[in-house]
Amino acid sequence: MKAGEAMAEKTNIEEFKVPIVRHSVSDQVAERILELVRNRTVRAGDQLPTERDLAAALHVSRPSVREAIRGLTLMGVLRSVQGGGAYVSDLNAEALLEPLQFYISLEDVNVQELYDARTMIESNVASRAAQFMTDERIRELENIYKLQKDMLGDPVRYRISDGLFHELIWEGCRNAFLYRIGKSLHVIGQEFRRRASETPGVLSQSHNDHRLLVKAIKARKPDAAAQAAAKHMQNVLQSTLANSNWAA
Repeated sequence: MKAGEAMAEKTNIEEFKVPIVRHSVSDQVAERILELVRNRTVRAGDQLPTERDLAAALHVSRPSVREAIRGLTLMGVLRSVQGGGAYVSDLNAEALLEPLQFYISLEDVNVQELYDARTMIESNVASRAAQFMTDERIRELENIYKLQKDMLGDPVRYRISDGLFHELIWEGCRNAFLYRIGKSLHVIGQEFRRRASETPGVLSQSHNDHRLLVKAIKARKPDAAAQAAAKHMQNVLQSTLANSNWAA
């Protein structure tokens, strides 16, 4: 017996009895298409080859290709045209985040977690905006806030201006990743915010929150801006939950 063999223990075969997960062929086809989108081989608006050509190129069956395309269409990555094949969508945030919007709509804990994330992101974004936002952009932010006073009775106009208001702050933080994350989380919560914005008093609260945000950013006070943004997100959460189906 060689040195060291006496100490070795035989591994129990039971340790290996965990099924190996095999990805379906359609999942692999979907991954290949996603890879081509990610590396820009195919771009927004491009038409995919026919099911027959894709099946031949990938050495898979047409049903597998069809299933992959159906799944990517539900994800918002592709769009199908009756009799015209499949196209890469314009890949906008609204379409790509729609499945997450549905997930959040299932129960209130998901909305709470969404706004927990938004609170962390928006407070950091506001803090950075107070440091890096240009004077010109701050004036634009202030102008939007002032215009919103006349929109309190028009939820649709207010929601549009609200998006522009926050987009200026996301841009002003001077961080492309925070900008993308902030905008994405905002898009995810839009449907739930729509319900709340139509309730009396909600827009007035939002407008007052915006006042505090503008004031802190204009004064170049990062901590105050972070606190104002966090308070705004908590107010949005409370009004969203109060006007959700779960509160009924």
